[in-house]
Amino acid sequence: MSSRITASLRPVARLAAAVSICVAFCGCGLAYKNSLSRDGFIVYTNDGPEFLQRTCVRIERIYTCLSEVFEIPRPFPWTTRIFLDGRADGLLDYSYNPDLLGYYVPFLQMIRIDSRAAASNLVSDLDQVLLHEIVHHFLVSELPGISGKCWLNEGLAGNLEVGIIDEKRAEFPLLNPVLLKIARRELAGNKKRNQLRDLLRSDWKSFHDEKTREKNYALSWAIVYHLLEAELPAELPLKARINRIHAMDEETITALESRWRNNILKLDVVEKLGELARESAPGKRLTALWAIQELGRSRGFNVRRSLAILTKLFDDEASELREASYVAFLELLSNNPQMPFLDPEKTGKALTRLQSVIADREAKPRLRALLVGNIDHHRTLKKDWIPLLIETLEDSRPMVRAAAAGALSKMAAKPTIVSPLFWTNASIEERSVEVGEWKRWLAARGSR
Repeated sequence: MSSRITASLRPVARLAAAVSICVAFCGCGLAYKNSLSRDGFIVYTNDGPEFLQRTCVRIERIYTCLSEVFEIPRPFPWTTRIFLDGRADGLLDYSYNPDLLGYYVPFLQMIRIDSRAAASNLVSDLDQVLLHEIVHHFLVSELPGISGKCWLNEGLAGNLEVGIIDEKRAEFPLLNPVLLKIARRELAGNKKRNQLRDLLRSDWKSFHDEKTREKNYALSWAIVYHLLEAELPAELPLKARINRIHAMDEETITALESRWRNNILKLDVVEKLGELARESAPGKRLTALWAIQELGRSRGFNVRRSLAILTKLFDDEASELREASYVAFLELLSNNPQMPFLDPEKTGKALTRLQSVIADREAKPRLRALLVGNIDHHRTLKKDWIPLLIETLEDSRPMVRAAAAGALSKMAAKPTIVSPLFWTNASIEERSVEVGEWKRWLAARGSR
């Protein structure tokens, strides 16, 4: 199971885990080396001060954006205790894959994140786990009785966990590609069963049963997504739509079974991502960038359509979206090395476009370095990146030179100096020696 699926499908803690958390809570931060307090929360961790500081900044942004969604005045009326159970040595154990990446204990107002796992230690995945669990805290605090509605509590968390937050604002696209895939599979395989009624009546134990919890998480996301996007007025603020769903009775929701099924089964993730990626409204810019990134992660039957959307975005008026589509294209190519053979014309034109950007000394250095750093799987292509990269080693921009050296170290069967410090700080004479070796190597390769 992928890290994103694992992060999206968090079972609630078993009884033994809850007991151990209670014991740990009694000692507060005594078992942790570092802690940091902010308005509304305090974080405990064994990881270093830098990790703690960075994570607290991200948590503060989450609290700020959720306070705006739920219209909660500052200072917050509570203090959540967040325990990050990472490793003080900073090493990740990639073989460690716990059943539980994070959970929230309402009566203790406590969140625990198992950041020992590689799946929750990467910045993007840790943010998603944090957002999911903090959303639970806000929901329980603001919507009386939601703890007894497992479908709504988890469904809303599944919708809001894909929120995109930067220094200034937050956007919630609500679309969860991982949970959509599972929900479509379940609905397609159970055409006659009244699934909504069973889902809404699930208690804590049945909802989190090991055999059915994946399905329950996905279907809960699906019904909440349908209600937010298809049944309630889009002009209503997100908080107002959430409150309306919370106030709906079981019969009103179960009567929507047919419409819900049809909507989810016909919801095409690539088409929807393409629609979001082309969104030009200023308040949807983060969502557009997120959708472009998601298109770059496509696999299987979705590759050709994702390729078509991304290459069309190469000509978008907004430079931010153009640049994001360049990087997403390279990720799509990396994930799908068969892509040049599926659509050689589009792939070839896209590669020519990117090579021209990399070779353009007037283009943004950051963009050129970003593109060079994301080049991979060159051996599946007719176009050879190596001559261009060797030429780029002599670029006047240090970050571009360093990126080219890193790319060459992955592509060519020749030892090279990879250290960014060498390519940014070494003298021209020192760098020329290394570049000369590359040119002689390239000439020898061409003469074979």
